Amino acid sequence: MKTHFLDITSEEHFDFDVFSITCNESIYRVINSINENLNIDLQLSELLDYTHIEGEEFYFPVYSFKLIELNIELNLVPNETSLQPNKTKSKEDNFDLFAGEVQQTTKLLPELDTTDFLLLIKGENRYLYNHTILKNLESISLFTFTKEIFIEDLKDKKSRSSLLF
Repeated sequence: MKTHFLDITSEEHFDFDVFSITCNESIYRVINSINENLNIDLQLSELLDYTHIEGEEFYFPVYSFKLIELNIELNLVPNETSLQPNKTKSKEDNFDLFAGEVQQTTKLLPELDTTDFLLLIKGENRYLYNHTILKNLESISLFTFTKEIFIEDLKDKKSRSSLLF
């Protein structure tokens, strides 16, 4: 069988724009602020399965909303998530206060270490609304810093492929 590889250097695969959000608040407060400010309703739509090099499993929740009348879709993803525990623990381990492992986390885009959340905007008309969305995000006092991330500026090829979902 012939193997095909995704050319992640080609810009045609990245049919979305990305905004970086730096904020020390929980994802629920971030979602609430974005929903109120943009007059949308982000909802949990899927969990991205991300397997770490050591074989550990991490899941990144994706919160989505489609603006059908504007033909754009917004997706909010946290840049950091926690390790999902192994489900093969014995019943005795559940009662031992110190039996658990140290909490491990991983980043979706490690090179953006100060970024807490990523807002991806997809759709044919995204260019018409990006500036307005960015200005609205910048006006949210909960956010420390907001900026647009350009895919071509991401040096790590793994980071680029992590955004393709």
